[in-house]
Amino acid sequence: MKKILVTGAALLLAGSFAAPVSAATDEPGVTISGNARARAIYKSDYQYGNDVTKDDDFSMDSRVRFDIKGVAAGGAYAIGRIRLSDSKYDGDTSYTDANNLWADKAYIGIPFTDEFTVETGKYRVTYGNGFLYDDIGLSGIRGIYKTADITVIPFFEIMSEGQVQPALTQDRLDDNDTYRYGANVEGNINPDWKVGLMVAGQTDYRKDVIFEEEGIFGTLYTKGKFDAIGIEAELSYQEDDLTYNEDDGFGGYVRPSYTMDALTVSLDLGFTVDGLVVDPFYGFVMIGGEHPVQNLYIGDYGDWFWVAPSVTYQVSEALSLTGNLVYATIDSESGNTGKASIDDAWELSGNLKYTISKGADFYWYVGYLAPSFDDPTYDDDAAIGSYAKFEIKF
Repeated sequence: MKKILVTGAALLLAGSFAAPVSAATDEPGVTISGNARARAIYKSDYQYGNDVTKDDDFSMDSRVRFDIKGVAAGGAYAIGRIRLSDSKYDGDTSYTDANNLWADKAYIGIPFTDEFTVETGKYRVTYGNGFLYDDIGLSGIRGIYKTADITVIPFFEIMSEGQVQPALTQDRLDDNDTYRYGANVEGNINPDWKVGLMVAGQTDYRKDVIFEEEGIFGTLYTKGKFDAIGIEAELSYQEDDLTYNEDDGFGGYVRPSYTMDALTVSLDLGFTVDGLVVDPFYGFVMIGGEHPVQNLYIGDYGDWFWVAPSVTYQVSEALSLTGNLVYATIDSESGNTGKASIDDAWELSGNLKYTISKGADFYWYVGYLAPSFDDPTYDDDAAIGSYAKFEIKF
């Protein structure tokens, strides 16, 4: 823990020397923007006392990303995102691994009218509030029809191309692909409130696989505010062949919030049943959440129900504090042993965000997770996770 305290302080001090860079524009030509981060990560007892060889873990990592946008005189555009050295500090400064330089976005967009644009290539999408479909990398083609009141996005994506699967002999010979297709429709009830629906299907023609991932899925969502009261909610569905379950999966959440001056209080209530797969980044700090100290994925091992009050206080223009108390009960399958027999879990977590300068922020997260298991032979010691992050955007 001392390591992360010292490293966090060093990152905070280093940030005081950062200078902001001007933002990109949509004028014809090429613009470059991006972001970068450096993190120090500490984990303790993530096996709950069941593996003494994996007691404490400390690591550091960093990543740099460049967003490149080229705009033609008529408005057509090309977008790419290059990732550099998304890896742990391990003493190797040569970085000869080709995986340390790659693109996770590479697509073009062609506006046909002021309202309608076609995008095709390798892109990343979020539909809804991030409960089911958050920042997912896909390759395909989609149309974007957008007015002041409504956005309609039909899409067609190739999830598996048989012709480039040398290990799958039959699929390569017969071009047995997997396709995803559907549409997301989102509308504004008023300037402060939106509702949306995403419905999609997946067809799996692969032959050389044990389980075909085929079926219908979708999500209905809303988000808005009325004066000081805010609310967001989402209800999702997945057909059984997509959940590896005998039954269709369902899940959802509702999160009311109230803001008074610098204080915001919210309550997250949610559930998943019959194997619905929640996006792994949905959640909190150790239970779900887009954090390197995540310990449990929501929806794993059985049916979930959770309740989580959170409080955020804006101490100053530069500093904010957040605290979470999460309780989740899990109805794991009968006969499960070890971690898969989890019965419930408590998370107490918090974080601070400090803006050092425009475009440069420091974050510090701390979490405590106390689980219990139906398997009497499996220990249930609490896990502790913490990490510090310095992030810049340019």
